[in-house]
Amino acid sequence: MVKKGADILVWAFVFMAIYTLIANFYIPKNGVSYALLFLLFLIIYFITPDKGRLTNKMRTESSIFLVGILVIYSITTFFNLSPPLPIEFFCLIYAVLFLRISYELQVRVVKCFVWILSILLICSVVEFAIYETTGWGVVLGQATRVTVVRETHFVNLVFNLIGTDYGEARFRSIADEPGRIGTLCGMLIFLAWRVRSLHIPFIVFVISGIISFSLAFFVLLGIFLITHVRVSLKRMIIGIAIIGATIYVVFDRFEEKVVLRIMADDGEMEDIDAIDNRTTAAFDKYFNQALENGQLWLGVGVNNLPEQINAESRGGNAGGKKWIFQYGFVALAFLFITFNKVFLCRRRRKPDIKDYGFLIAYWLSFYQRSDVMPPYFIITFMAIPIIDIIAAYDNQITIWGTKRK
Repeated sequence: MVKKGADILVWAFVFMAIYTLIANFYIPKNGVSYALLFLLFLIIYFITPDKGRLTNKMRTESSIFLVGILVIYSITTFFNLSPPLPIEFFCLIYAVLFLRISYELQVRVVKCFVWILSILLICSVVEFAIYETTGWGVVLGQATRVTVVRETHFVNLVFNLIGTDYGEARFRSIADEPGRIGTLCGMLIFLAWRVRSLHIPFIVFVISGIISFSLAFFVLLGIFLITHVRVSLKRMIIGIAIIGATIYVVFDRFEEKVVLRIMADDGEMEDIDAIDNRTTAAFDKYFNQALENGQLWLGVGVNNLPEQINAESRGGNAGGKKWIFQYGFVALAFLFITFNKVFLCRRRRKPDIKDYGFLIAYWLSFYQRSDVMPPYFIITFMAIPIIDIIAAYDNQITIWGTKRK
């Protein structure tokens, strides 16, 4: 019974991570559904009798994370009277509970999550390729993403959301944006490359990241290659071959979505404003005004953007600049210190170039996609510093996160 309880807990952690990754216009998701699932998750957690021995080191990790994030939430709540949404507190509790289960259970969660995600992406890639080349697919209906700026329309397939507004589709699986898949895959390759049983997921993540045409993925991929140049020649050749073959197949879209984004018509590099499309000119105007007026030390408050930004914008705003505008530079310092401190605390030895490469990649990705608290990003980030433990347990754990008999 204890073993089955631990298995259910592992699957509960993985389910919540996958559920938060799925776009809320693919399946209906609202505050009520999140609350019910989170309550069920908490019940499973607290009735599971064997979560492993809670060591002093694990208490330290979870305490640092809890205090650091609560300070950030307190800044926006008390100084700007703008508390985070309930989903943010769910993500915080999820992360703290993950840090407080045994390392063995954490490894089981990580491995199960990686495989479930890779299987989902395999199904998505195959369906995406068939639909894009033949136009055939099992259409479940039409989906619409509604924001304060615009409506975006999609064909809702079994494993894909295919955008219909801009002609050329980008791979996003069933997530809300291609960049979310690209960023997640870009970070997971740092993990999958270094664990023997995760080589197939590694290939899946590389292919999925490339066809998402996410500039963030290619930046993360470049950092990965630079910091992993000392791997065996055979594995490096295989990796380069996979990347090269995938880009060759989708070269036209790669050129349109990535190359032409950073290169001007005259062959010169575009300026940074042309490459950086995370914020609009309207947002940048108010951001610069707030910076000059000293308002960005504590931010303007989460979900408290001036209404004029949406009224004057023709696109959406996301990423690190939006996070800073809402939470402020003081909160950013707490976020940076908290995540890095927990990362280093979880290491069993001195960090090497691969660890620092991941941290650089992670914080560069923050500028592009600042939602670092969702469970799928928490699992990814927290897995890298215990990669030696994951490798040690690798042969003892199945791809579903259960212990081998």
